[in-house]
Amino acid sequence: MIEQFGQMSDGRSVERITLETDDLSVSVLTYGASLQKVIFDGQNVILNGDTLEEYVEQLTYFGAIVGRVANRIGQSKAVIAGQDVQLSANEDNGNCLHGGPDGSSQMVWTLQDHSATHVVLTLHMPDGHMGFLGALDVTARYELDGATLRLNMSAQSDQETLCAFASHGYWKLSDEATINAHEMKIAAKSYLPIDANKIPMGEPADVENTQFDFTQMREIGVSEMDYNFCIRPERGALEPLLWLRSRASGIAMEVASTESGVQVYDATHMGRTGLAIEPQVWPDAVNHAGFPSMVLEAGETYNAVTEFRFSKSTHS
Repeated sequence: MIEQFGQMSDGRSVERITLETDDLSVSVLTYGASLQKVIFDGQNVILNGDTLEEYVEQLTYFGAIVGRVANRIGQSKAVIAGQDVQLSANEDNGNCLHGGPDGSSQMVWTLQDHSATHVVLTLHMPDGHMGFLGALDVTARYELDGATLRLNMSAQSDQETLCAFASHGYWKLSDEATINAHEMKIAAKSYLPIDANKIPMGEPADVENTQFDFTQMREIGVSEMDYNFCIRPERGALEPLLWLRSRASGIAMEVASTESGVQVYDATHMGRTGLAIEPQVWPDAVNHAGFPSMVLEAGETYNAVTEFRFSKSTHS
């Protein structure tokens, strides 16, 4: 089903496309290619707004695809194709976050194709947009298969550029006031320590004997979290990397991805009402030797796949 969700200030229409299977109902907005609803077992498990104005003015990044580079680039500086490039900053400390102030999450994507269980959205990001080199053509395909939501992101550039998108949904698997009692497991033995500006300080650190040890399923608790967990040194095969569940509702979500890391952000500014789970390349990777590459060469195809797999236990 396709319906108008609202209009941008310049008159462009924003549409909402709803996909359904017997197990899952998902609504996607053309604004930011955003997940607006994900309904499983009768419950919306993603934080959302009800109007376009909320997304434009308040709910920055909620459910959106962020890029062309997800996460932070320190001081908005990078070397691309041998050139020192100054990117557009959108943090007070000078960092470029999620592609800058006009990243993919703030843009209206084009509805290319759809059916009852899939939708394809496309986006063109011009050469020089937010300071990045290369005209980038991006495709996002959401598809439902039973209780699984699959997102395939692909892109091509006419010049060497940086390309590392991520889905930025805030997940909440029960109607409890917070996600403190949610349980989580992450397939990562290390994480990236960060400085006061949330930029990685160097090599990954071991999670053992720290608050970041989620190698076994445990309650999230009350610790503040906005860190990248290191899954592997480069993109690879699609495999599970994070598990989240609520004992209150019995709903569980397994996140599988081809990505090298996953940023987990517990949204303390929102009173911890949702958990952002963002499979992606490690933050500021372009400025750290030995980190996974976010370089996309001209003529090559960027491809990243993430699946959100839902289930319900027979007892909570």
